[in-house]
Amino acid sequence: MPMDLQAQRLFSVVIDAGHGGKDPGTVGNGGKEKEITLAVAKLVGKKIKASHPEVRVLFTRETDVFVGLQARADFANKHKASLMLSIHVNSAPTTSVHGTETYVLGLSKFANNLSVAMRENKAMLLESDYKTTYRGFDPTSTESYIMFDLMQDAYITKSIDFANRLQKRYRSSGRYSRGVRQDILWVLSQSAMPSVLTEIGFLTNKDEAAFMLSDKGQDVIAGAIAESFTSYYRAYQGKRDKATEAKADTTKATDAPPAPPHEAYCKEPAVEPTEVATPTPQKQEKGKSEKPAKEEKGKNEKDKKEKAEATPTKQKGLTYRVQFLTSPKKLEPTDASFRHLPTAVERAKAGQQFIYLLQPTPSLEKAREQLRQLPPVYRDAFIVRYKDGVRQKG
Repeated sequence: MPMDLQAQRLFSVVIDAGHGGKDPGTVGNGGKEKEITLAVAKLVGKKIKASHPEVRVLFTRETDVFVGLQARADFANKHKASLMLSIHVNSAPTTSVHGTETYVLGLSKFANNLSVAMRENKAMLLESDYKTTYRGFDPTSTESYIMFDLMQDAYITKSIDFANRLQKRYRSSGRYSRGVRQDILWVLSQSAMPSVLTEIGFLTNKDEAAFMLSDKGQDVIAGAIAESFTSYYRAYQGKRDKATEAKADTTKATDAPPAPPHEAYCKEPAVEPTEVATPTPQKQEKGKSEKPAKEEKGKNEKDKKEKAEATPTKQKGLTYRVQFLTSPKKLEPTDASFRHLPTAVERAKAGQQFIYLLQPTPSLEKAREQLRQLPPVYRDAFIVRYKDGVRQKG
């Protein structure tokens, strides 16, 4: 088999050590972000190779060199990576702030709180021709972030899945988890694959800095990242990850530095997007009035609407449809994100997710043509068979 075809069939993970060369990143408490991220990235790669020799592990940098943000994403795209993991070190104006957090692409819930995105994206200012490379994007301007086209929705579900697995591993290794968050980070927005950016700790915190600078600390951090990869990779293969899950549940918090007192805004952990609990319905107590008829009627109408939405357009006989996107976000079929697609779009409900499909066709060849016409960002799209409007398995 030719090497290029063989490479495309392998599961490839790109490990991106943040900053480097003339860009030191965060500096403090005797450490530099660029050195810590490189050391941890190499350890993560070593552990993944040892556990999964069949996986192709690639690095955006393996020495202390400067690599532009766009170049990092381009590298992952060029090698058709299955997953991109960017490793960074955090900072805060207050020294007691500590913990780990992992980012996926998306507009922050607090639009005016873009500090992480602005800090990480500012590395592009060090490039000589950054205005051309980044198409006029200004990393210091709030307006530039609002203009972002969130085409990364094609990979958001898998990105959140990996991010949640990673934060669980951090917790099981004794680290304080600040949760999974969304922000507009250039390296994630330009990567045509599931991708996350993880902040492994705060260099501005004395205890956490000492931990990240130590061999033992780096090994614990790299171990958590590698274990989260194993969990994600086994799920990708359709296998249950019993051994790794058991380890995550029983690991003692003995290797982490002692936890400093939390800041006021750190007391409430960030909600992880895919771990939101569904409220349990409660029985109505005696003596309490029932819901007004109007409210019940409105609920019934909503249920009917959602049920109707879950059933795609029915056509008799065998038809084929291209499913190009699965997302927790409820987008209108006329959303501007879909303006480049070959046909009109239809939305359907699947559990807690929404799936987006192109118009049905009785011709398999025509469905394949629709698939070929999709923008590259939807490379995980696939064809689904329907019979008399009912989705077929396999």
